[in-house]
Amino acid sequence: MEKRCGKDIPMKIRILSPENRKYTKQFFCDKQAIDHYFREEAPFDRTAVTYLFIDDENDRVVACVTLACSAIFSTETGEQFSTILPAMEILYFAVDEDYKHIPYKENSILTLSHFLLSYMLDRMSDMSHDLIGAAKVVLYSVPSAVNFYKRCNFVEFGNTMYGDKGYFVEGCIPMYYNLN
Repeated sequence: MEKRCGKDIPMKIRILSPENRKYTKQFFCDKQAIDHYFREEAPFDRTAVTYLFIDDENDRVVACVTLACSAIFSTETGEQFSTILPAMEILYFAVDEDYKHIPYKENSILTLSHFLLSYMLDRMSDMSHDLIGAAKVVLYSVPSAVNFYKRCNFVEFGNTMYGDKGYFVEGCIPMYYNLN
């Protein structure tokens, strides 16, 4: 694939379904478990919604992002009970190997990946204000992606915050983004 700027890639966004799962058959990030999820599980997952960013010119998936409802629990010092902060969760955000590290525009330090995540955060903010009232976006980052998410204004959980403890977040860093 020739190197070009991300802003020049014509894209469409589709929700992944069993009917259009052909798009994920050629998707490769660099994590086998994530590739497997997008190919085999996400089209049938009724607990989350996966959005596909598709290169309209090449009919290939550029990136996938899976969203679900979630919450962050907080115990402020001196409080007896936890506070539940409503949140949306990015279960997975992955960019195909052929589209990683492409600058969004010429001479830009921002990549296509930054732009796609920012676009999705804007849509999530709209959803929050118009539909569900979440205050935060939460994700569990693999250690190698923490700096990317920090550049996108995510913050690591503080000492008084906690979230999932499941096996799929083991070794991951819990982070959040303020929607308001």
